[in-house]
Amino acid sequence: MVQGAVRPRCRKVTQTKLTAGTSLAIAGAIVASLSVLTGCGPERDCTARVYHLPHDHRVEQVEVVGDMTGWEPEQLDEICPCVWHKAFDLDPGDYLYELRVEGKPTQDHLVGLTGWQDGDEYSLLRVEDCSEPGWQVDEATVAGDGTFDVQLTFLRASGGAALDADSIVATLTDGTPVPVIPGQHGRVTLGGSGLPTGKHTIVVEASDASGLPAERLLLPLWVEAEPFSWEGALVYQVVIDRFAGAEGPLDPPSSPGLRAGGDLPGLLRVMQDGYFEQVGARALWISPVMRNAEGVWPGADGREYEGYHGYWPIAQGEVEPAFGTPEDLDALVAEAHARGIRILMDVVPNHVHTDHPWYADWPADRFNGTGEDCVCGSAECPWGEFIETCWFTPYLADLDWTNPDVVAAQVEEIAWWVERFDLDGLRVDAVPMMPRSATREIVYELQRRFERGPTTLYLVGETFGGPSSWGSIQRFLGPFGLDGQFDFPVMWSLRTTLGHGDGSLRDLATVLDESEAAWAGPDAVMAPMVGNHDVRRFLSEAAGDFGDGWTDPPPAPDADEPYRRLVMAQAVALTLPGAPVLYYGDDIGLPGGRDPDNRRVMRFGQDLGEREAWTLDRVAAIGRARACLPALQSGERTTLEADDDVLVYARHAGDGRPAVVVINRSDQTLTRSFPLPPAIAPDGTSLTDVLEGGTTDLRYGATGPLELPPLSAQVLVPGGACD
Repeated sequence: MVQGAVRPRCRKVTQTKLTAGTSLAIAGAIVASLSVLTGCGPERDCTARVYHLPHDHRVEQVEVVGDMTGWEPEQLDEICPCVWHKAFDLDPGDYLYELRVEGKPTQDHLVGLTGWQDGDEYSLLRVEDCSEPGWQVDEATVAGDGTFDVQLTFLRASGGAALDADSIVATLTDGTPVPVIPGQHGRVTLGGSGLPTGKHTIVVEASDASGLPAERLLLPLWVEAEPFSWEGALVYQVVIDRFAGAEGPLDPPSSPGLRAGGDLPGLLRVMQDGYFEQVGARALWISPVMRNAEGVWPGADGREYEGYHGYWPIAQGEVEPAFGTPEDLDALVAEAHARGIRILMDVVPNHVHTDHPWYADWPADRFNGTGEDCVCGSAECPWGEFIETCWFTPYLADLDWTNPDVVAAQVEEIAWWVERFDLDGLRVDAVPMMPRSATREIVYELQRRFERGPTTLYLVGETFGGPSSWGSIQRFLGPFGLDGQFDFPVMWSLRTTLGHGDGSLRDLATVLDESEAAWAGPDAVMAPMVGNHDVRRFLSEAAGDFGDGWTDPPPAPDADEPYRRLVMAQAVALTLPGAPVLYYGDDIGLPGGRDPDNRRVMRFGQDLGEREAWTLDRVAAIGRARACLPALQSGERTTLEADDDVLVYARHAGDGRPAVVVINRSDQTLTRSFPLPPAIAPDGTSLTDVLEGGTTDLRYGATGPLELPPLSAQVLVPGGACD
């Protein structure tokens, strides 16, 4: 069957008929609909099928040419109006091909996987091995009280024997048995009750009557009182080395590019103290934990660096010893899951350090040249022309993702981390430095292995871009691509309008609208933010202090204004649709210049200054409001007013319980009344500011009069909604 088709979690299509332009998982759904149950149960069908649905007009001829045809064109049949089809009986493996529609070569828009040959990209048909039995997940549900029900169908190998019901073994990953009820025709029911709150994974193994084992099935399930959605989450970003140590607060490193000593036990300690619930975080993005190169290495700026950041991998399946042990990572994930917090790990698929065994053992054609050939951003290798093949530094070997051996090795490595440590998603580093086929391969394999039930991973990518980079970011999204990316256009606009005080808040409102329109097509869960580990700290930008982080690091501002500007920006970023990211230190107002000065050690509790504590109180209040109010999680955003210095918008979920965000950028106290249509909130609704506690009542479809203090943010929610 065709693999890599439209991902079911992004588009749920009821397949009653096929029409031109329909986006659907063609092969899987059609083959499933044609399966006929016998006394032995359904048989796996690995017939390779190619379909074409013209987007918006009738065509007279569709051909396929590729590995399966000996690169000679073969005609597809129009099986019903505007639906073209051809079936192939192929051995398991990958087959490159292209469609020719009215003689014009084109990639197959119904299949997401692609492969490379002689520098050209083709659609990729992946044919499964039907000589082994498999599983079909018909339904999987779990309730807040821990009751679960899973309906499976055993798929016989092609021409193979029926399920041996006595061979079925279903357990949780800790070995706890799961009740199994075999049915007729290969049907299997797994069910039970009493699962404690948190995440659980059911592992199902079985064989057919001849002893041939089926694929091992993994079904992650979450037990929690309220359904979780990634679009409702606030993601907290941590650079492990700079966050916390097992024994307490960290001292600054002796040089900005060296290790500070943060580790996984320190991160666990902060979690156990309840810090992430305090700021409203539902997910934790941790920097890469794979083992990194030892020693000091020169950066592109000529200064000395250690691999404290995690982006210099030198081993497969090994946790960085400076951060702790595999058991330490297990403990962190287990604690997070017990608290309902998801764990995203940063992965580095673009490159390996030259100390990695792959660099010594692999043939040269698995890398894009050498470190002497093309260093990113050099005069010989400008970013725009060589972004997919340049090396970050002469010691970071750029992997050639057009080589199928690289694809297989890296995808397997990434999947190993997800399974071994029960991860809930990934942040994918350096997305545009690889061909789009790379992220699609990662998405496909993780979906195939870990998304057979109701739980999905969140795969968010980094396509670093400028204020108008919507197109380059959008390219990696969509039904075959990443679930989301970081919203750099919004970040830059927040810095310009609220950090620097330049332009108009009408400009910010326009950027918010343009971003939402750009991400609506691919149905992405984007990640807005005010900053991350690659840009100067927002606080220092707002203070106008861009000092050299090595010789003249920006100090903490001695005025209130930069902190107020930071809170205004966070009030916007953390209340936008998507899964906003709160970079560690931007919750308290850490200063910092360019990388690595923007990665200073974190401080907590009694170590905070008065302005830092003030900032944390307000940022945390916004995060907790998002965690408690559906309107801030999944509600539509409507701009109510935007002028030079005032921005007002509502988030509303149709339940009469909106959130209203009010920003006054000016240095004057203003008094305003804002229209609130009854569809957003009925008259008589009382709204309370979660930052300062003031209230306003809605009368005749409007707020007010509402006082807007200078340089202020208000996040108004229904009274009592977030007590």
